[in-house]
Amino acid sequence: MPGGFVFKSGSVGFLGEKSVMDTPFTQTTLTNKTIELFGGSSQPLDSILSNSPSIQASGSVLHNDFTLRGFRANGTSTYVNGIPGMFTQFNAPTFFIDHVDIISGPNSGISGTGAQYESDSAGGLINFVSKKAPEEPMTRYTQTFSGIGSFGGYMDIARRFGKDKAWGVRINTELLNGETSIHGENMKAKGIFVNVDHRDDKSTTNVLTGYRQLEIEGGMRWFKLGSGVTQLPSAPKSSSDYSFDGMVKASRGWILAVNHEQKVSDNWSIFFNGGLNRNNLTKNVSPYSSSFTIDNDAGDYDLLVTNGGTPMNTYYAQVGTQGKITDGEVTHNLTFAVDQSWRNRKSATSNEKNSIGQGNIYHGIVQNSMPNTNYTTGLAEKQKLWGWSVVDTIEYEKWQLLVGVHKHFASVDSYTPATGKKSGSVDSDAFCPTYAITYKPEDKLSLYASHSESFNKGTVVSSAYNNAGDILDPAKTKQNEIGMKYENAGILTTLSFFDITQANNIDVLAAGSTTQYDQIQDGRDRHKGVEVSANGRLADKWNVMGGFMILDATREKTKNGQYDGYDVSGRAKWNSVVGLEYQADEKFSVTGRARYTGSSTINNETITVPGYTTFDLGVKYRTKIKSTPATFNLMCYNLTNKDYWMASRGDQIYVSMPRTIMLSAQFDI
Repeated sequence: MPGGFVFKSGSVGFLGEKSVMDTPFTQTTLTNKTIELFGGSSQPLDSILSNSPSIQASGSVLHNDFTLRGFRANGTSTYVNGIPGMFTQFNAPTFFIDHVDIISGPNSGISGTGAQYESDSAGGLINFVSKKAPEEPMTRYTQTFSGIGSFGGYMDIARRFGKDKAWGVRINTELLNGETSIHGENMKAKGIFVNVDHRDDKSTTNVLTGYRQLEIEGGMRWFKLGSGVTQLPSAPKSSSDYSFDGMVKASRGWILAVNHEQKVSDNWSIFFNGGLNRNNLTKNVSPYSSSFTIDNDAGDYDLLVTNGGTPMNTYYAQVGTQGKITDGEVTHNLTFAVDQSWRNRKSATSNEKNSIGQGNIYHGIVQNSMPNTNYTTGLAEKQKLWGWSVVDTIEYEKWQLLVGVHKHFASVDSYTPATGKKSGSVDSDAFCPTYAITYKPEDKLSLYASHSESFNKGTVVSSAYNNAGDILDPAKTKQNEIGMKYENAGILTTLSFFDITQANNIDVLAAGSTTQYDQIQDGRDRHKGVEVSANGRLADKWNVMGGFMILDATREKTKNGQYDGYDVSGRAKWNSVVGLEYQADEKFSVTGRARYTGSSTINNETITVPGYTTFDLGVKYRTKIKSTPATFNLMCYNLTNKDYWMASRGDQIYVSMPRTIMLSAQFDI
């Protein structure tokens, strides 16, 4: 019978593959079946990731946004095969992904240093693992149809060869074109990814490389609320497009990710992880600052548009050694690593804002002119981060003690894109300790407590402040977590309590002044909560996954204490998911999923975004056409076609995704 939704082991940073029972954090590894069921070509990335209760959906097909334990994230803060920076904040390809590792909570101490853009990994680690060649040859073609008229063709070819099948090659291709379930949103994509792996008694090597072109016309979903809005307008029709004629985003990019581990003795090995991502957002004709502003309670907005591109190159390299030292009944599992990441980013040389008409979220738009599509780009920023990490996992009888420390140094140079001249520079560094203890009274029960941290880079105080030019430390995120994991009758249950604090910058009156302010790092947000998940085989023919998170995200220290005790904007207090699969026999199965996101507040608790529940339902049938195995899959996302707002990016909102039908036919040739 086919497997379940979630694996019971997964990758844990550079600590390698570990059982969930041995990981002192909340860990979820989503299988390829979960990716295929909930990752339709016209679905946002968060349709897959939100199968973890840690993750609140808040994105669209255009943007990879989501929140992880209440902290904003997107593709740039994720990893591919343990390497940061391989995805962008634009639509992420998943057709070459085998499974996804999710470690909830900040964990710089076990993941190294990544140069990120528009978000960071404060909420946790998301690691996408590429498909590798299985032991048996495979040639698979999948044809998909989704939305109003979107057709996709996917090839998946895998072979192993050489002595003992030491070499493996897997090739995945994509060709996608057509209108999604949003009227007027059209997607065109084509890509190819090749994964080559090699294994022998002394080493393992994996090389992933790929190229993808993507263009999305229309599909505007993202709004801000202007000062004239006194209450949240009712959610508009989710199948409508709120963009303008000429809106388009397009990118092309190439990635390379390399992993190598070499044994140097029975107990010690050295490793290398490295990668590059060369990505160019070649078209970005979109609303100014990527979103329209609703002006009043009637839902009116101006078509203020801009255009430009954000070409960027990201590079990463990590080397280290891992080994085991045994002293009587005590075993030390040691990791030493150093790494460095770079990101060079361009942006438009002018940030023009043009008005081309007016719109209303209920009645459509009146467009007076076409947007300007001409633009040039120039260097905007250079990021360089390097760091080192030391981790020791100490094993003694039924106990494990994890002790680690990470430090990284960040250098960020800013440039004026129009002239290429350097406009500012920030250098910063900070320590990040990690420690945890795990006790396993029996194989099926694990109790743990952990402390973990994360941080990115420092900031320079702007000229608007009295202390202009000061360099503020990287804003740290610190988490304390205690939990229990229990496996019984095929179900793995995890219960965790977490308490996360994140420093941020606030304004305080300058000494001796009543009008001038200093900017200092004295603000603080606090995310406290409880998370419960249960995954596995519920009964002979039933698979289950799901759980819930209760989150209390509060602003503890704000400017002049004005908003102390207020909710952090857009963070739902309740988030839950449950998925069930009934496998009638080897041929037929039915899958259903329900997701609930509770209400949240934005704009300093003046606006409430209501909670919502969505349902997905699908059937799968396996058969043979002559001698060719075939699998037919029919999925309906947002079964009841519910229209709702999603809180996102703080005080902003997204229009929901409409009901979407996805039909696929898979043939093993």
